[in-house]
This record gives sequence, C-alpha cells and structure tokens, in this order.
Amino acid sequence: MPDHVASQPIPGRIATQVSVADRIRTLILRRELRPGERLVQTELAEQFGVSRTPIREALYRLASDGLITFSPHKGASVADFSLSELEGIYSIRIAIEGYGASLAAEKISDHDIDELEALLNQMKEMFQQGDRWRLLAVNRQFYASLYAIADRPRLYELIMKHLDLADLYRRIAFAIDHYYRHTIADQEELLVELRQRDSEAVERLTRIQLQKTLSNLVDFLKETV
Repeated sequence: MPDHVASQPIPGRIATQVSVADRIRTLILRRELRPGERLVQTELAEQFGVSRTPIREALYRLASDGLITFSPHKGASVADFSLSELEGIYSIRIAIEGYGASLAAEKISDHDIDELEALLNQMKEMFQQGDRWRLLAVNRQFYASLYAIADRPRLYELIMKHLDLADLYRRIAFAIDHYYRHTIADQEELLVELRQRDSEAVERLTRIQLQKTLSNLVDFLKETV
C-alpha cells in the first residue's frame, strides 16, 4: 500500500467505518490498490492507525459496493474488473435506457426540466470545485429523476439496477478529469432534446451517449487494469 496515503493516521474522533472505507475506496479508485490485491486487516489497521474493527466493517461496506471481494482462503481482496461484464451491462443499458428516456420525453413537464437543469447546475459547481465524487452522486440522481418521469416502475427498477452495476466501472473512470467533463456535456445535450419533447431524438441520443461511454470505459480499463 502506498505509504504517502495509507500511513497517515485517522484522528480518533473520525476513525469510523465510513471514514476508513472512504480512504480505502480512494486508494482503489486511484489505482493505488490494484485489482486482485489482497487486503490484510492487521496491515491496514497499522497503516491507518486504527483498530481492526473499523477496518473489518469498512471492508464489508466496500464489498457491498462491489469494490472488494471475500473468498474463504484468500480473505478480502480488491475486485477484478471484467471487460466482458462491462460490455454486457452496457448492452442492456443501451436498450432499456433509450426506451426509458423516450417515454420520459413524452411526459416531461416544464417543472421536471427545471429540476433536471438544477441538478446539472449542481454538477457544474462540483466540477469547478473538483468534488468529483459528489458530482457522481448527483449525476446518478439526474438519471434517476429522468427515468422516474416515464412512470414505469418495473422499467425504472431494471434501469437503476444496471446503472448501479455500471457504477463500479464509472467510479474508476471518474478518477480522471476528462471523463466527468464529458458527462456534463452529455447531460447538457440531452436537456436540449428534452425541451423539444422529441422522444425519438432523446432515445437516439441516449443510446449514442451510452455507447460512447462504453467505448471510453473500455479504452480506459484496457490501459489501467
């Protein structure tokens, strides 16, 4: 583990499960902990200056996010990332989100558009502040709000499931500036079409943007994983 990050003790009053998990997550997303690397609780506890309890809880939290896996013999390790799994997730996203976006475009109100624009403005502010992780959370909220407008609960559930599956890969890509800059540009372009209530254009654009995102993620992961 890189000494310049991990060896900085966390003050006792904030040495919680969440703060430890955030530190380990950062190391994973920065590629300072590599896919498949074994995570030893005693070593992590010593590096972070905490007991094993918050380390163990943090690892389980990160496992629920898909960033860490547990095996009977190896224990905890950084999750491996599969290009074939990524492509499978996005093939489904392209199909169902294009349809969901087109339904939303048919039903969207001026108030809905104002709310989406407010979320986009939040992302722009976070981009300027360099707060990429909050930006990613609001990015998810933008799309969750959009697909909720379609008013198809089963479709919404399916879309959000696959959005969450893709989030593991998107979090890795969000470690680089140009990826989340393109994300904001995509949403600006999408809002233009939504204002026109052009469902066919919205569906087409959503599919194109998702395909572009997939291509960018594949290229990035091939270089780094």
